[in-house]
Amino acid sequence: MWSTIILIFIFILSVIKISMDVKQKKTKSLVVKEGMILFVILIALVIVDSIFVKEYKIKEKSVEMVEGEQSITIEEDRERGLLSQLQDYIGELNDTDKPQVQLLLRRGLEYQIKEEYSQTLEIFKQALDLKLSDGERLAFFILMGNSEAHLKEYNSAINYYYQAERLCEDRGNDTALAVTYSNLALVHQLGEELDGALENYFNLLEVFRRMGNILGERSALANIGFVYEMKGNVDSATFYHKRSLEIPGGDRDLLAQAAQMNSLALNYRLKGKLDSALILHEQALLFFRQAGDRKDEASVLGNIGLIYQDKGDLKSALEFHSKAFEIDSTVGDFMGQAIDLTNIGSVLEQGRDFAKAKEFYQRALSLFEKIEARKEIEFVRGNIQKVEEKLKE
Repeated sequence: MWSTIILIFIFILSVIKISMDVKQKKTKSLVVKEGMILFVILIALVIVDSIFVKEYKIKEKSVEMVEGEQSITIEEDRERGLLSQLQDYIGELNDTDKPQVQLLLRRGLEYQIKEEYSQTLEIFKQALDLKLSDGERLAFFILMGNSEAHLKEYNSAINYYYQAERLCEDRGNDTALAVTYSNLALVHQLGEELDGALENYFNLLEVFRRMGNILGERSALANIGFVYEMKGNVDSATFYHKRSLEIPGGDRDLLAQAAQMNSLALNYRLKGKLDSALILHEQALLFFRQAGDRKDEASVLGNIGLIYQDKGDLKSALEFHSKAFEIDSTVGDFMGQAIDLTNIGSVLEQGRDFAKAKEFYQRALSLFEKIEARKEIEFVRGNIQKVEEKLKE
C-alpha cells in the first residue's frame, strides 16, 4: 500500500519537473534522460509493490487458513466423538446361509473398516434387492443408517433407523431396538436437534427397563441429564443425573460415576445448594482416589475449595486449593497448577491480603502465558489490576 502511494507521488513530481524543464527550454538530451530515470524508477516501484502485495496476500490467506482449520478441527472432534458411539448391529446376518448376502455383508464391512462409506452404502443397497428375512433387513437398515451418518446425511440416516425401528417392534427385538434408539439419539445430536435426541433417549430408557438392563438404564438417564444440560435446563439435568446415580454400577464404571457426581455437584453449586454439592464432590473425590485418577482428584479438591470459599470458610478453602496444587504439580498439569494458584489468590483477596493475592495471581499468570491460555491470561490480569488498586487505597 505504501509503495503504491510513494509511486504515485514520485510520478506526479517527475511529471511536474519534466514539464518545467520543457517550459524552461532545457536541452532535449536532459529531458530525455530525466524521462528514462523516471521510467526506471516506475518499473522498480511496480516490482516492489507487486512483491509486497503478493506476500501480504499470501500471509493473509495463510492466517485465514489456519483459523479456518482450527474451527473445522473443533467441529470434527465433536462429530468424531458422537460418531464413535454409533453401534453396528449384525443380528441374523451372522447366521445367514445365503451366499450372496454373506458376500455383500463382508464386502460392505471391508469398505466400512476403510471408512469408504459411500461404497459401503452402495453394497448394502444391493443387498436390499435380495430376498431377505425381516431380521436380516433390519440389520442392513441399521448398518446403512450408520454409513449415512458418517457421510453427514443425517436425515437419510434417521430414515433408515426408523425403518429398522418398525421391524424391531414387529419382531419384538429389544436388543436391536436399543441399538436403533441409541443411534437415533446420537444422530439427532449430530444434527443439533436436542429435542429429538431427548425423545430417543427416553425411548431407549423404556427399552432398557423392559429388558432389565440396569447399567443401560443408568446410562440412558445420564445421557438425558447431559442433553438437558446442553439445553440449559439445570433443574431437569440435576433430576436425571440424581436418578442415574441412584442406580448402582460395577467397579469399571467408577470413573464415569465419579465424573457424573462431580457434574451434578456443579449444578447444585450453581443453584446455591452448597451442602448438597459438597456431599457429592466428597463422594466423587473418594471414587477418583479409589481409581487412582490423580488429575481428577485435584480438580475435585479445587471444586471443594470453591464451595468452602462460597461458604466463607477461607481457611478450609485455602487448604483444599493448596492440596489441589500439590497434586497438579506432581502430575505436571500446568493448567491445573495455574487454576489452583488463581483460586488461592482469590481466597487471599477475599481475606483482604492483597499483597499475597497479587503474588499468587502473578505466578498463575506466568503459567497461563506459558501454555498460551488467552482467556485465562486476561482474567488473571484483571484480578491483578483489582488488587493493585486495592493496595493503593
